[in-house]
Amino acid sequence: MAKISQVPVPAPFAQAFKVSGIKIKRFTTPEAFERVLKKFLKRNHVLHLSTCDGVSPRSTPLEYRLHDLTFYILSEGGGKFANLEKNKKISFSIAEPYDSEADYWNYKGLQAWATARVLNQKKHPGLFQEALKKMNIMKSLKKLGMKQLPPQIVYRIIEIKPDRIKYGNPREGVFRVTWSRT
Repeated sequence: MAKISQVPVPAPFAQAFKVSGIKIKRFTTPEAFERVLKKFLKRNHVLHLSTCDGVSPRSTPLEYRLHDLTFYILSEGGGKFANLEKNKKISFSIAEPYDSEADYWNYKGLQAWATARVLNQKKHPGLFQEALKKMNIMKSLKKLGMKQLPPQIVYRIIEIKPDRIKYGNPREGVFRVTWSRT
């Protein structure tokens, strides 16, 4: 069962929020927070995936598809997979454009921590096809005039079920809320 924790707004921030017309929400259930979080996740589509083989960290911007609170990334390769073979622990971030000089309190972003699972098209055909359905990939392929993924490439899907997500978006009433899967 998911749980949430919310950092109390420090007094100086509370005063600044009041002056700026910001009202911070107090989330009483994980489900209430998840509804707000999903709105942010659905209007974005790129995350920055951080992997590490134990020596060399790597951060890669990648398009994601969301199904519930599970992220799916379709990829044909790259150094991230070499890192994931050695270490499945990952983190990622998602942020919207932000100009602190125009509006300091208009930041919107999250950090997440998880263990990734790689689904190989050849090694895990059933799981791979199931993930493609969750990603609604055929709709995208149809727009490109394609009926299937190009067969000459062995694709992989990175499935990410976050263990923890920390989200902030003061203008929409969210101040330092952390969601945990258990």
